[in-house]
Amino acid sequence: MSSHIISMILGRSALPLLTPRISNTTTLANILDLLMTILQNLFIHQIGRLQIQMSSKYIITTNRLRHMLLASLFYLSICTCTSLQAEPTDQFKRRDKDRNGVLEGQELNGIPTDLLMRLDQNKDGKVSSKEDERLFNQARLRYTVKTFNYAGNQNPRQEIDVLLPRQSSNRPLPCLIFIHGGGWQAGDKRQGHQQLQGYVNSQKYVGVSIGYRLSNEAIWPAQLHDCKAAIRFLYANAQKFNIDTARFVVFGTSAGGHLAAAVATTGNNPKLNGNVGHHLAEPSKVAGAISYFGPTDFQRMDDFPCRFKHDAPGSPESRLIGSPIQSTAGKTQAANPITYIDERDPPLICIHGDRDDLVPFNQSELLTLALMKKNVPTALIRIMDGGHGGFLNPEVGKVEAQFFNAILFNSAKFPESKTLSNRP
Repeated sequence: MSSHIISMILGRSALPLLTPRISNTTTLANILDLLMTILQNLFIHQIGRLQIQMSSKYIITTNRLRHMLLASLFYLSICTCTSLQAEPTDQFKRRDKDRNGVLEGQELNGIPTDLLMRLDQNKDGKVSSKEDERLFNQARLRYTVKTFNYAGNQNPRQEIDVLLPRQSSNRPLPCLIFIHGGGWQAGDKRQGHQQLQGYVNSQKYVGVSIGYRLSNEAIWPAQLHDCKAAIRFLYANAQKFNIDTARFVVFGTSAGGHLAAAVATTGNNPKLNGNVGHHLAEPSKVAGAISYFGPTDFQRMDDFPCRFKHDAPGSPESRLIGSPIQSTAGKTQAANPITYIDERDPPLICIHGDRDDLVPFNQSELLTLALMKKNVPTALIRIMDGGHGGFLNPEVGKVEAQFFNAILFNSAKFPESKTLSNRP
């Protein structure tokens, strides 16, 4: 066998030399990259020596050939492990139309801004399969994920993912319920896994991420009815999931923040329960809620400059209710969480960037003021210079955890309104 055939079979020309990097945030993927780099260079060196010896008619001993073959097999096994470890998610595969392992251009359409910012780790405007894998598998998972349809049908949009701790508990656990964003016209329940992962890994919580029908399938109040049906499903299966129904907290981002606020403020309004699912007699009340930059009063959104006109017929809000929001005041107000506030509502806080150009900051201000008038425990966390999510200051996450601890364990002080810088 000639040396150039060996090169062609082993793909030497296709093996780039990588630069290893180690930092204080090194992950399993980083370690595998480094190991691959070392083995890759060693492998190329050995193949080069083999080519020289063959071309020069050197004699290769049996032991040396055996060592080379073992090194080759070990290197190829590491390549295989790395490719398996970097297996992209199903969402990534569906979006990757040209199957090149990179999402770019129109393939990125519909990905919520905050999620896209976290996915695009090298900030090149694209998302690689490795970036996708690293985001969704950066921590060792100490829980199992089970999917259930809460509507009693086959619609994949009307499903929840339940994240159950591996460690059994003698007492029912509190339940964190996440609702994804996407302008009510995009997004998926899988977005909630990253938001819930750290809490469920602690073995102190059960996590649930809700999927719901989007506005291209059904208009308002279908989305609220779906969320309430999902919560009723959890009440009905509380013993199965070992959850404490008195300790449900719902939170969400953008459109999910709107739905989280709507769930919290309509818990005392049976007319908005809908008839989705088989557990209509169960309640849908929660113990608390967080709205991350969610719309709350649609007709006031254009009071401040935004990237687009919310009053336009094709805006996400108009598509949600099925008509331009300013032309049908009654339908629009029926979709506003602020409409339903009463003194029996659970604690609800808002976290919002004051430079959000998709959902203006006034939406959280209006909701907070309305809650205060009804003496509902609330707080407004203003993120100075923050946009539509993607907050960089870890103090934001600490406020979230403080709220959960205050509501679910009575082990922390209820958060107070304050301003945090977007950067640490």
